[in-house]
Amino acid sequence: MSVDLKLVEWIKANHARLSRAQIIEQLKKDGHAEQDIIDSYDEVVQRSGKPMGLAGAGAKSMAATVILSIFIPGAGHMYTGAAGIGVLILVLYLLGWLLTVLTFGIGGIIGIPLMIAMWLWGLIGSIRRCEKINKGEL
Repeated sequence: MSVDLKLVEWIKANHARLSRAQIIEQLKKDGHAEQDIIDSYDEVVQRSGKPMGLAGAGAKSMAATVILSIFIPGAGHMYTGAAGIGVLILVLYLLGWLLTVLTFGIGGIIGIPLMIAMWLWGLIGSIRRCEKINKGEL
């Protein structure tokens, strides 16, 4: 398979407004080989706009995301590039912990649900973010 990155970029830019047949005809007129055009077009469609050579660029490890999120709420978001949200999750989790511990359990009425909510938000949100990054949506 021969993927031409210049063709891929041109196809990405015109994919929304031209049909596959129109793209192939236009690029054939410009002197490109039909098989190169078809391979490049298929790559754009398959990778949702990410050229093959760049598909792994910026990819994040799902295992690292999950492990970080399980042990440190918000760390998965920080790992995937959403540092602000990650810090917010961590601060709110720690606030819930402080409410529970420093008020001898009375603050646990608010603190424990807050801790659980932040832990779940950190875990589920970072997994979804990691999936989007690896699909090339972010």
